[in-house]
Amino acid sequence: MNDEKYQEAKEIFFNYQGSAFFMANDGVYETYKSYAVPPAISDQWYLELLLKNKEQLLSAANNSEIAWRFYLYLNLIRCNKQYFTNDDIQFAFDYFCKSEKLDNFSYLLMIEQIIDFIKSINLTDNSIKNYCKKILENMNIDSFTVDDSYTYEGKFPSYTLKERVSQRILDDLNDLSNL
Repeated sequence: MNDEKYQEAKEIFFNYQGSAFFMANDGVYETYKSYAVPPAISDQWYLELLLKNKEQLLSAANNSEIAWRFYLYLNLIRCNKQYFTNDDIQFAFDYFCKSEKLDNFSYLLMIEQIIDFIKSINLTDNSIKNYCKKILENMNIDSFTVDDSYTYEGKFPSYTLKERVSQRILDDLNDLSNL
């Protein structure tokens, strides 16, 4: 594969987080497949992509970006477990536990991402589950916070409203208890 084709294939791969599903959804999978990227190269790209996602998470500028980058990082590992180590997973959990200045809504989003992740890998360690439970149990719906970074055209979307998140908190606590 020449340098130009290599760069085109890599750009598609990185833009779609290596996901054939999302490539196909946007009609670019056949183009990507035509590059015939050797498995050794795509294996290397997954590792590069994880490092890129980690760097973007660490440099996220606001709470909504942190929640989005956290999702991308965990989702990449969840969908491609064979390329990643327990250290990669531990980084995500450590990052979450050290994120003390997040608003309640960002915590809620990240906890839901953690729940999905735990379900997908059948995590048996209870420390992160208990930590998430503690955060959820301490959320007060009357003083529930949502960072301004979630606003769109000066307004908060309906899914951030207190009346919408109270049931999510209860559902998440129930999910964590059943894991």
